[in-house]
Amino acid sequence: MASIDLTHQGPVAVVTINNPGKRNAMTDDMWRQVPPILREVDADENVAAVVLTGAGDAFCAGADISALDELNHAERPINAEMAVASCPKPVIAAIEGPCFGGGVQLAVACDLRIASSVSTFSVPPAKLGVVYPVSATQRMIHLMGPSVTKEMLYTANRLDADRALHVGLLNRVVEPGQALQTAVDLAAQMAGLSQLTLRASKEIVDGLVARDLNAETAIAWVARAAAGPDLIEGMNAFIERRPPQFTWRP
Repeated sequence: MASIDLTHQGPVAVVTINNPGKRNAMTDDMWRQVPPILREVDADENVAAVVLTGAGDAFCAGADISALDELNHAERPINAEMAVASCPKPVIAAIEGPCFGGGVQLAVACDLRIASSVSTFSVPPAKLGVVYPVSATQRMIHLMGPSVTKEMLYTANRLDADRALHVGLLNRVVEPGQALQTAVDLAAQMAGLSQLTLRASKEIVDGLVARDLNAETAIAWVARAAAGPDLIEGMNAFIERRPPQFTWRP
């Protein structure tokens, strides 16, 4: 049965798009499952970072076309996208194989994207007469610029992993079958760093990109850092030449 699954590898939550018989195409129910799972991840103090991936050899082939009548309910994919993007913890997409349509929508909502060299990317709404969500289009523009975004929307052509890396859609390309482990390792590395710094960085970067960051937000994070335990621990660890043990939690 198609589902969104949640598992844990230490401090890393792994969220898996699980519909391998249809290359992990998203059904209406799967879109609905994403926000509550992200809320569960947000509330779990033992989780420091999140990896979003697909079961088997695909990330996500987009929306399930057999449920085309449900595509008019655009709020469900957008709600899922927003749940990923608004997660205060780092979210890394681990991409193998096809990442099309709604898969790109979920991937660009993540903070980082790691893909195997055999992954491919396409935004095909022009083949269906569908208008791609404005929120996802804006994220594509921030990552790749308007020219490449228009190319993908106007042609529905596929980008291979090398070009996706070149235009800024991806952070890293790895050998086939290695995207998930690479993403989990990177998330685990993040888990060992100051969670205050990571949260502040995410809110500040996202605010700057959206051009809605106010000075009070940045000042508040600086004040939290000054009053919290991580700054002292980081300085002491540096002086004592040992790995820091950060303890700040929201």
